[in-house]
Amino acid sequence: MKKITISVCFLLGTLCFSQSITRKYNSYYDRYEYYEPSGSMISYEKYNSFTKQWEMYNIDGSAVSNTVRKPTQYRDPQQLNISSLGNTTTILQNRYNNNVQQVQNTVNTISNQINSLDVTDEQRKLISDTFQKSCINEINRTRINYASANETNRVIQWLYDSVNTIIRNVTAN
Repeated sequence: MKKITISVCFLLGTLCFSQSITRKYNSYYDRYEYYEPSGSMISYEKYNSFTKQWEMYNIDGSAVSNTVRKPTQYRDPQQLNISSLGNTTTILQNRYNNNVQQVQNTVNTISNQINSLDVTDEQRKLISDTFQKSCINEINRTRINYASANETNRVIQWLYDSVNTIIRNVTAN
């Protein structure tokens, strides 16, 4: 009974989901041909490179329908608005200028804090010189994207971490 049930289910599944039309590519004619289950060709589809469309024809050569299928359809590209480009560059330049000024203000604040440290004059000079040589020169040498707020915040955090390390190393000696 189990074998009969499985065989019937398999047979019904095959009948329900079997193809009624087969599509094959004919490389000789450079087209797709459609066949009935009996094996006779009913139509073919050919790509028109001039119109960049697939066109379907009956066996006698008449078009199947007026609607043709394009391989891919995209929206028309948006028209470029030059005033928007100008506004964008102005915004980026202002962001760049503000972030550079923010880093410069941080350097000035750190320099003022170094000068007001409660350490000897020799240590203060050593901290200031080390900060100038290692941090300021590194910032001037490195290409930094100041238009990015994340990059600017990372640089400022690095400056504070570096000066704290310099102060710890100098005062430990």
